This record gives sequence, C-alpha cells and structure tokens, in this order.
Amino acid sequence: MPQEHIKTYCRFCHAYCPMVATVRDNTLLALEPDPDNPVYGGYTCIKGRQLIEQVDHPTRVQQSQKKQPDGSFADIASADALDEIAVKLQDILAKYGPRAIASYNGTYSFQNSAAHDVARAFHAAIDSPSYYTSVTIDQPAKVAIGPARMGFWNGGGHMWNDSDVALIIGNNTLVSHYSIPGGVPSFSPHNALREGRKRGMQVICVDPRRTELARRADQHLQVNPGHDAAVLASMISVILREELHDKAFCAEHVAHLDELQALTSRFTPQRVAEAAGITAGQIVVAARTFANAGRGTAVSGTGPEMGPHPNLLQHLIQSINAICGRFCRAGEKMPNPGVLTPPVPRHAQATGPVREWLEDGIRSRVSDDIRETVVLSPYGPKKEMPTAIMADEMLMEGEGRIRALICVGGNPLLAFPDQEKTHRALASLELLVCVDLKMSATAQMADYVLAPKLCLEREDVTLLTDIWHDQPYCQYTPAVIEAQGDKIEEWEVFWELGRRMGLDLQMAGGPIDMQHKPTKYELLSQITQGSRVPLAEIRAREGGHIYDVPDVIVQPADPGTAQRLELTPEGLAGELDAAFADLDASVSGDFPLRLISRRMKNTYNSTGPELSLLGEKGTTNPAFMHPRELAERDIADGEVIEVVSQHGRIPAVAAAADDIKPGVVSMSHCWGGSPDPGAGTDGRVREIGSNTNRLIDNLAGGEKYSGMPRQSCIPITIRKLS
Repeated sequence: MPQEHIKTYCRFCHAYCPMVATVRDNTLLALEPDPDNPVYGGYTCIKGRQLIEQVDHPTRVQQSQKKQPDGSFADIASADALDEIAVKLQDILAKYGPRAIASYNGTYSFQNSAAHDVARAFHAAIDSPSYYTSVTIDQPAKVAIGPARMGFWNGGGHMWNDSDVALIIGNNTLVSHYSIPGGVPSFSPHNALREGRKRGMQVICVDPRRTELARRADQHLQVNPGHDAAVLASMISVILREELHDKAFCAEHVAHLDELQALTSRFTPQRVAEAAGITAGQIVVAARTFANAGRGTAVSGTGPEMGPHPNLLQHLIQSINAICGRFCRAGEKMPNPGVLTPPVPRHAQATGPVREWLEDGIRSRVSDDIRETVVLSPYGPKKEMPTAIMADEMLMEGEGRIRALICVGGNPLLAFPDQEKTHRALASLELLVCVDLKMSATAQMADYVLAPKLCLEREDVTLLTDIWHDQPYCQYTPAVIEAQGDKIEEWEVFWELGRRMGLDLQMAGGPIDMQHKPTKYELLSQITQGSRVPLAEIRAREGGHIYDVPDVIVQPADPGTAQRLELTPEGLAGELDAAFADLDASVSGDFPLRLISRRMKNTYNSTGPELSLLGEKGTTNPAFMHPRELAERDIADGEVIEVVSQHGRIPAVAAAADDIKPGVVSMSHCWGGSPDPGAGTDGRVREIGSNTNRLIDNLAGGEKYSGMPRQSCIPITIRKLS
C-alpha cells in the first residue's frame, strides 16, 4: 500500500503547528513541518515533534480500565464502563443533588474543539454548576476577574504584527507558546520576534528570570519576585505624572483617571526600584518607551498571575493599556475577528464593568467571597467554578458536597494547589472517572479510566486559536490514523452518559441529537453555526489557509450604548495598599528564598516526564538557583536537597543557573507523584521530579472571587540532605 501524506496540525500545546504526516497501513511513519503553510512557514515546536512517540508510547492507556477490590486495574469495554458510570451518577444525583456531580476539564481537553461544549451541555442538563477547567488554576484574573471589574473595549486591541512596543510581564512565549492578547504570537514565535525587532519594535520584559524571551528583549527589568504589580503601578504613576497618556482617549472612554493617579502616586520609581531589585531609571525608561510608542500592548503570563496580587496585576495591565489608548479606533481594520465566529459589528467604544458576572454567580461553600466566575470567549460569556477551592468542595460536609468527579485530560493530583489536601479530597469521592492517555497520578486513584483517542486519531478544526492569529487563518484536519482498539473522544464521554441517563443536551446552536450519535463534524458545524467562513468550505481545503473574507472595520461609537472603562473598581485601593506594604516585607528569617514557577521546553504541563525527550534533558524538575546560593550552603550541582515552606516540604535536585538572581529558586510545577508516603515518590525524585503544590496552602491569602492562592513567589528555605 502506498504512503499517504496528510496535512494536519499538532494539538499538543496552544501553538497548533501545521505538520505533514506520512502514513502507510494505518501506521504513522513520520511527522514533519508543513513548509507550505502561509502563517507558520514550516515552524513546529519541540513538543509537537514528540507526537509520533505519543501514539505508541509504552505508558499509553490502550484499553479502558476498572479498579478492582484489591486496588489493581482490569480491562473493561468502554461501553460497559459507561453503563456502570451512568448508573452510579444517577444514584448520586438522586441522593445528593446536581451540585454533587462535577467535572474537571484539563489542558488536554482544550485541544478537542467539541469537548467543552458537550461537557457544558451535560452540566446544564443535570443543573450542576460544578464545572471546572484549568483556566482558573493559573490565570483567572486575566480571563474572568479583570474584564468584569474594568470592562472591555469592543473594537479589539492592538496585535503584535503592527505594534511598536510590547510590554511582557512574566511570560516566555518562546517556551510556553501562549501569549494573548498582543504578546509574541504562539505561531512561530522566534520568527515573529525576529521580524518585530527588524521593523524597530521595542520589547520590554519584566521577569525574575533571564528567560529565552528576556535575553532577546530591548529592556529587561529583572525584578525580585512578587513586585510585578508595584512595578506596573510605578510605570503608571510616571506616565500620568509626565502626562504621557492618551488624553483624548481618556477624556472620552475612561472613568476616574485622577483617582488612579492619586492611588499610584506613592509608587515612585525610587521607592519601588529598591524593593524590586532594579534601578529607578529602568522603570522610568520602560514607562516612557511604552507610552511614547504609537501602538502596542501590555500582557502577562502565568508567572505573575500565580504570584502575589494577581487581581491587582491584571487590573494594572488593563489600566496601562487603557490610559495609553492601546485599542483599535473607528475606521481601523480589526486584524482578525475570527474565521469560525459569526460576523458581529465592532464599535469603538467600551463596555463598562459587568459586576453581575462577579456578584450574581453561585457562591462557593468555602467562602462567600469565592464564587462562580464568567470567562469571556468569542462565543460569549461562559460560567465555571474556581478550581483553587475544588478540593474543599469535595471535603466539606453538607449539601452540595462534590461526590463524583469526571476528570477529562487533566491531572488534579499534580496540578491543584495543596497536593496533600487534593489527595484526601480525591480519595473521599464516591466516584472518580478519568479520561486519560496514561495512568497518571490522578488516574491511579480512579474507579474508571477511559482510554481516549489522541489528536492525530480524530478530526478537528483550529477553534481554540481562531482569534489568536493576526490574519483570518484556519485549518481543518482529518484523522491521520485510525485509533486501535476501544478508544473514545472526550466529548463522547458526556454524550454517552447523557444518553444513558435520559438527558436532553443543548448547545448554543440548538439541541444535540440524543437518539443517533452525531459525527464530530456535525457537532463542530453546530458549534460554529453562522461562522464567517462555512465549516464545509474549511473542511474541503487541505492544510491551513488564510481566507479572503470581508474586512471588519471598527465603527464609530453608539452614543446610546457607549460606556467607560473603570480605572478604580471597588477594592482597588486595598489591593494597592497590600502591594505597597510588600515593598517593606523582609525576605530574611526562616524562609529567606522565593520559589517561582517556570515552563520547561521539553515537557507539556502535567504530562510530566513520560513524554519528555528521554535521555536528552532528564526526567526531573530541578530546583534551579544561582551558583552563589549553592556555594553558600555547600550544595553541589545535581545534589538532592530539601525545599521547605511554612506548609510543607519536598525533595528536589539542585541545579546551578545564572539566569536567576541570588535569593530565587525556580521549579516547574505539575511533576512528581502521589504524596501518599506508601507510594515512595520522594525516593524517585531524579526519575519523576517533585510536586511544588505540596508547599502551598490553597486557602492562605486566596484572591477575592477566584480564591486564587499564591502558587509562585513562595517563601521557602532549602536544606542540604546528608
């Protein structure tokens, strides 16, 4: 049988790199970049090039599993497993009510375009608000809290491709492949950065590490961890004091500019620089560079969003964009309003704070201040519960306690803050179902593990990244190979359970056929109903394509509906007080070091070491620190140490790194194994790494609305182990 060459794209991370698969006899022989792609131009990241190994990896779950009375697992047909799961869910629903049934939709679930819509439809059908995703683990302020407190600009913001400046705080797109809106594009980021610099673009990077991106920036403010918000407040104070802001835009579209200036005035460059470990001149130059540029955007990443004051940080990022007028104006063309989204008019006006998105949501049982939040998407607002307190929702007695969890494409035992509490919570469940490609730490605790198809084994479309590109780009991919054995897609789990439970599932495009199982294409057609380019046209075209669609020109404001962006929402003054007080906080005492998070190039979030480049980069998450810190403690590079916080302790492999300052330790999260002492994971630290979430108390200092705890900039000390 001759070889086939099939154009597809990687769904391993958020880059969605186009690739060409070579297939013969349903065997994947090769996976190479697509040099003909008009946007990526042959770019792929290192993670995507591991997909060919993923298909036949020895750790892959090839058949659905059921836990036996002795704790072992045995093969079970997916249909039989779903029959049993549906009966158990019906019993839990009848006994405890709808809130007792939860789902967690992890990072992998975002790579399947039908998964979330069908999962949400299932929750709506049983009236359960217990819908959680990985979005609220690391960046809830960006996608939910910030827009609700300030509001948003209907005409869209500036994009990388035509900007003069980018202010990037705690984001390293060259490794993470995620930086929206306005940061280095995730598609071919090295080339995008190179082309931006060629046209004279100024890149300002604020990061405690001299990351791959920071090394290429024009200005790098290598701040001490935890002072990102203070640096932003100081930059805003400089811009307003020197009257570098967009006066005309502010006069028409923002509220309480004078109050913001008063609140930030004490964050002088001299005062902030001393605590942040940089110079006052760096803050002033960065502020002037950003404000004096014609176009540009400030954007943050998971690093500071997981650190202190994330709600404040995100508000200040939105504020510096607002006072500098970094938005598309009337008469301008929107770079890319989306291919798969319906055409809607865009106006050069603000929608003010939508307080009901924060105030009217279902309250957590843990705290009245923590509640259901609304995540903005191109398809409208989507509600979900905050993940940070999910373990408490499982453990707290009373009505509404979570008794059953369907975990799709995630690994809560490694990803959730406060790992030991998470372990107790998962163990307390009456039913735990995991849809996972491997027997992850969470899957090992499950009652059922359903074997999913991998991305190359299913068709899909670039729905997730539809508005991330700076051009109307889209790609539909067929399944490259047929999945072997009894495997299902993530969305099928919720549809099959819904059918067995007699539910009517509804999506935005109408009811889902519950009598005859829809095809993936039929579901995607329903999800993208009314799109600017019909899905059938996209499906019929091989490979990725830039579509010739009518330009979307931003229209003048409608005086009857125009509102203002709120610069000083309720609670801002107190948040600024807390950030200012931190300028005097001591880093001495019992915990003189600060542990920050990082991304690692060879692995993808909670997949951990199984899919790293085995033998080349190692299979642990080292504790990187400045050589001086190691020398002062007589610790050798590669030696096993103990990392201790006020909440817990973990082993780690020490590694010298001159890209961070003394006083800082940098480790990647979502590694290690079960915290159960009987699992013996601490003794395997060189093999599987260690889990930094054991160092975190998930209820200590949680942010209002999201409950987001401090998961980076953790006060720690390190100890040499004999």
